[in-house]
Order: sequence, then structure tokens, then C-alpha cells
Amino acid sequence: MFRLKLFLFLILLISCTKEPVLFQIDFVSQPQSGGSINLNSSSYNEGEILKLEAIPSENYRFDFWSGDFNSNQSLTNLNVDSDKTVIANFSKKRFEVNITIEGQGKVSKRLIKSGLKNDYSYGSIVEILASPDNGWTFVEWQGDIENNTTNPVHINIDGQKNITAIFEKKYVGINTSKFLALGDSYTIGQSVEISERWPVQFLKDLKTNNSAIDTLQIIAQTGWRVDQLKEAMNNSNLEPPYGLVSLLIGVNNQFQGQDAVGFRPEFIEILEKSLKLVENRTERLFVVSIPDWGSSPYGKTLNRTQISKEIDDFNSVLKEESEKRGIRYFNITTISRTALTDDSLIASDGLHPSGKMYKLWVDKMIPVISKINFD
Repeated sequence: MFRLKLFLFLILLISCTKEPVLFQIDFVSQPQSGGSINLNSSSYNEGEILKLEAIPSENYRFDFWSGDFNSNQSLTNLNVDSDKTVIANFSKKRFEVNITIEGQGKVSKRLIKSGLKNDYSYGSIVEILASPDNGWTFVEWQGDIENNTTNPVHINIDGQKNITAIFEKKYVGINTSKFLALGDSYTIGQSVEISERWPVQFLKDLKTNNSAIDTLQIIAQTGWRVDQLKEAMNNSNLEPPYGLVSLLIGVNNQFQGQDAVGFRPEFIEILEKSLKLVENRTERLFVVSIPDWGSSPYGKTLNRTQISKEIDDFNSVLKEESEKRGIRYFNITTISRTALTDDSLIASDGLHPSGKMYKLWVDKMIPVISKINFD
């Protein structure tokens, strides 16, 4: 009897055991290309806790869960207690287009494709337009942009953009077509014909490449030091901006016994003064090195080694201070030293360069200067 009762109890117990309940959980990414979910749609046991993770695609971000489940957390838990449709909502990332301005002007932005104003989503196209103020001109874009001179320009939004609009004051004045040559005996071409002076030869060659600079003005005199040239400039009623300015000065400072240390502050002062004549457009000012007069027949009986060293020291100042300011520096000193073996490079006075040497200087300068945009 006992065994029969035990058997009947086990039968009853088995028949009363609850079958496991399964619920269908469907996972959906919205939009489909926006991302994925770490779990697949399937049947899950009642009471099971699912660890959900929304994984955005590149250039998308997760926003929120919706459907039969709500949460703003990309990584969260889901309690299986019924059939559910769970939607992971994604959206394209939005990026800023930050504009800064150098000079005077403004920049407008216009949305060409998708996104929201001032909140651009990935894949949007934005047009930016630079508008200069009166008396100014747009030069270029800098920063996260490819077509740096196109205006207006279209930008594909694929990340945050930091862009600078460069405006430049219009280069206008009565002297913008004039080449001003500043210096001493080398600039006036002591002992050579006017047509053989290097500034004259230079302008002639420059005109064959660019007609924007068509007039020459020379402020120079044999024997001038930096201070004397500066005084002459002060008394010349110079009206900037000039189209192009050259500076070749310092040989008489060296010849009269000044050292390069004392020469530096004087040169800096006249260099800055010259830079103002082109309204700080560094590409329109260039410095010419001091020739080595010790290589001339005049220097034959002197200490050429010492002269060359002092000239090099002075030229180091010219080069360093020029390049520090982004100003072109032409080394013609090496050319001047070839006069040691070629008398035709020296003028009839036995000291100054001949027209032939000046032509060698010009041949070195013109390929560089002719590339300047004088518009």
C-alpha cells in the first residue's frame, strides 16, 4: 500500500510541474545602417535578464531604446517577461563648422544637403561664403578644407571643421607699380653705366615675366652706412605701399670698423622700416647679401681672410633677421668671390662689381621674384 501511495504522489508531482515559458524578443536597428545589437531575435526564457548593447556604426551615435522597452543607456539590462520588440535608435553624428576670421570680413554658412542649421550631420554638405569688408579682399581658407582659394566653397561634413578665412587689405596706392631699391654704391652701380646697374637690369628682366612692376626708384649713395640710408629714407617722402622693395646695406658699416654685434640692432631697425614700405607684405621685400669686396683687385694687398670673415659675420645677421621675419634673402656673396679668378666681374675702378657680375645677381633673383603675385 505504501509503495502504491508513493507512486501515485510522484505521478501527481510530475503532472503538476510547470512547463518553462518562452517569449519572443525581436531586436531592430533603426535605421538599419545606423548600428547593430549584440543579441539576435529569438525566444528567451521568462525571467531571463538579457544584457543589451547597442553598437553604433561609424559616424553614427546611439540615441535611445524604444518599442516595448525604453532606456537612454546603450548598455543596459532587459527583463524577459513578455513578447517584445526592442528598437535601438541611431542617428548620424553631428559636427560643428567653426569659422574664425583674420582681417576684416564675414563668412556666411548655407546648408546644401541634410542636417540642421548650425548642427550638421555626417554626410551633409555646407556652403561657406567669404565676404570682405570695403578696402579688403579675400585671400584663402586655412584649416580643415581642401579648396583653399575657392569662394564660395562646399564642405563635406565628415567630422568637426575648424576653418579660418583670411582677408587682406587691398594693396592700392600711387607706388604699387614701383620697384624701390635701397642701398649704397652697389645699388647705384658705382663705375658702371646706368643700364648695367643691377636694379636696372633686374627691372628689365622682371618686366618680361610680369608687367605689374614697371618703374624704378633708387635711394642709394656710395659710402652710405645704415644710419645714412635711414636718414635719406626719412627725407624722401616715401608713400607706401610700394610694389617691391630691395635692401642691400652694411658694407660701409663693416669697412669703417663696426662689428656684426653692433650692426645687428641698426639693421633690424632699417629692415622693419623697409617692411612698412610694403605694408608688411613680406613677399614684396627682399634682402641682398653684402658682396665680398676683399675678392676684388683692391683687396689684393689687404687681409682678404679677415675681410671675408667679417663679411660673413655681417651676412649672418642679414640672413638671420630676414628669415626670422619671412623675408627673402639672396646670397650673392659667393658670386662676388669668383672675381678672384675672373677680372671681367670687376668694374674699371678695381673695387666694385661690373655689369657682368650684376647680371649674375639678377639671374639668381628673377626666377624667385617673378613668381610673386603682384595683383
